[in-house]
Amino acid sequence: MDISDLASRLSSGRLFHAYIVTGADADTRERAGKLIAQAAVCQAEHGVPCGVCRDCVKAKKNIHPDIETVRREKDAANLTVDVMRALRARAAVLPNEAGRGVHIIAEADLMNPQAQNAMLKVLEEPPSHAVFVLLADNPQMLLETVRSRCESVVLTPEEAVLDQKITDIAAELMGAYLRMDDLGLVKAVRPMDKLTKTESFDLVTALRRDALRRSAELTGGRRERLLETLDTADGMVFANMKGNLLGGYLVSRLCNI
Repeated sequence: MDISDLASRLSSGRLFHAYIVTGADADTRERAGKLIAQAAVCQAEHGVPCGVCRDCVKAKKNIHPDIETVRREKDAANLTVDVMRALRARAAVLPNEAGRGVHIIAEADLMNPQAQNAMLKVLEEPPSHAVFVLLADNPQMLLETVRSRCESVVLTPEEAVLDQKITDIAAELMGAYLRMDDLGLVKAVRPMDKLTKTESFDLVTALRRDALRRSAELTGGRRERLLETLDTADGMVFANMKGNLLGGYLVSRLCNI
């Protein structure tokens, strides 16, 4: 989804206690996180965020006292357990002005294991007034127990960002998967042998975008299977898995035999 899709999704007023925002680039993820925060503090009953109430105006100006963005300390490689424990303590305190306090965690996938376990405790028993937004470039770096307690928001880049070669491979793969054409899947992944790491990331992004857009055509749990496969594929690319091995994994997971 893009930012406008997310806005439409939030407009119902139904909010989850925690989100993981992935996909697109870091700036777009931060925009999405701020949009969720604005919706969480908005005073309107419907059509949130309204954009005009006191809380929305403060949120847009980045001066709302109940919205914070947590970042790793300067020169630190990771978000440490001390940072997350401090966040957890702040989250337990009632908001100053709005009905909810929002805690945005930039580069949440850089939490070390101890920090993730500290975060897990508050996700398991979240304060009723708290909303957590985890921004992650690589969600596979997060513990499954953390991911399972968050609503997933997968952002897609602008169409022009993706090379035509990548969109062509993605379209062929998606078409074969929709047709349940196993031989077509095998043929579709052959060009992946020559993809760079960046192109492999883009291919997974393009496939995820197509899966979300064509979800009505993916019945019987096939959409969920595809998205789970792509989540694992992201981690494989991050670990420098070669294109032919990544293609083999996609075929093994998506074939109907």
